[in-house]
Parts: sequence; C-alpha cells; structure tokens
Amino acid sequence: MNNLQEILLYPVRDAEARKQFLFACLVALAGFIIPFIPMIFLMGYSAKIMRQIVRDRTKPSMPDWQTSDWSEMFMEGLRLYGAQIVYMLPVIIVMGFAFVSMMGGSIATSISLNDNNQTFAPIGISVFILGMLFIILFSVLALPYAIVVSTVVPHVAVTGSFESAFRFKEWWNIFRKALGQFLLAHVITMVVSWVLMIITQFAMLTIVLLCIVPFLIVPYTAYNILLKNALIAQAYASGLEYPVTE
Repeated sequence: MNNLQEILLYPVRDAEARKQFLFACLVALAGFIIPFIPMIFLMGYSAKIMRQIVRDRTKPSMPDWQTSDWSEMFMEGLRLYGAQIVYMLPVIIVMGFAFVSMMGGSIATSISLNDNNQTFAPIGISVFILGMLFIILFSVLALPYAIVVSTVVPHVAVTGSFESAFRFKEWWNIFRKALGQFLLAHVITMVVSWVLMIITQFAMLTIVLLCIVPFLIVPYTAYNILLKNALIAQAYASGLEYPVTE
C-alpha cells in the first residue's frame, strides 16, 4: 500500500480537502435523519475518488461537491449499493435461516417440555443446533467473503456499469493478483475503525465527553466510507498493473 500516511490523511490533507470533508460530514449527518438517500450520494462521491486512483493513477483527493453532477452521483451510489446488496443476499439468507431455526427450535422445545410431551423436543433441539451451525459457518466465512466481494465496488465505479459487478471473471482476475493488497486494505480499515471506536467509547465515560459523541460519530461515518473505498481502489489499481494470465 503506497504511502499509507498520505491515504489515511487525504480527507483532511489541506484546507480545501477539509472543506470538502466537512460537506461530506453534513451529508453523513443527513443520513441519520433521512434514511438511505444521503448515504447513496456519499457513496457516489467516493466513486469519483476511486476513479482518480484507478483511472488517473493519482493520489486520492477530495473532489468539489459544489461542481459535482448530483444526479449522476446519485446513480453511481445507487449502482454501488445495489451491487453490494445483491452480493450480500447469500449472507442475509444464511443469517435469516439461522435465526429462524434457532428461534423455531427453541420455541418448539419449550412448548414440548412444558406440555410434558417430549415427542417434538429432539426435533426442536436438532433445528436449534442446525441454526447454531449456520451462525458458526457465517462467522467463519463472512470476513473472507466480504474481502472477495469488496473488489466489486471499485470495479463498478471504474466501469460505470451495474452489470459489470456480475462479470465475475473480470474482477476475480484482478482480485487474485492483488489479494495481498485487498487483505491489507481490510486490515487497515478494521484497525482504524477499532481506534476510532475506542475513542468514541472513551468519550462516553463522562457526561461532559458524552456530549461530543454525536460529533464524533458523524465524521467517523464519513471518514470510514472514504478511507475504505480509497484503500480498496488502490488494491484494485495494483491488480490492474499486472494482469493475471490464464
């Protein structure tokens, strides 16, 4: 990952970047009031940053919100979120099945034992255990799966096509070549998120500091989206530099 300090600080690198980051924070703040729509704009804004990194091979910077095409930015954000939702459907289905199995098995077991009728108790226990096994499976596979499908985000941003998310071979070859970069991008994002979360938790220890927590959550949300997408865009760009041969 080239020049880690530069990419960590790019949203607040200079006065102009801080101005655009403040605007991003206002959009993130609107996202806590109006569901979904402001965050779509923020994701569309980050798509512009990803194209800087991948297409132009430039260091990440904060584009001017005022000169942006807001309708196009909305459509870009919609494409990115739409692609992620489609790829998250298997995870949602697995988790939904697991929770339904656990709740159904627990209820069936309780009813059977309360009625002194143990006929359905073994079935209820079996269904509950099956749900737990799916939870364990999700816990083991969720992070690797998230790392793999993160390649889809810059791929859709760069191609400008929702359908490109499902041209598996295109982005899979890039992911294979830049596997180490994508892993590093996720590690950095997780570490930064943990640090910011610890700061937020510390701020909640006293009433005085608790008052500033809302002012920390908003920039944290905006920064996390901008940083993560810039990091995976750099990983994506490194995969393009050395195409995978068949």
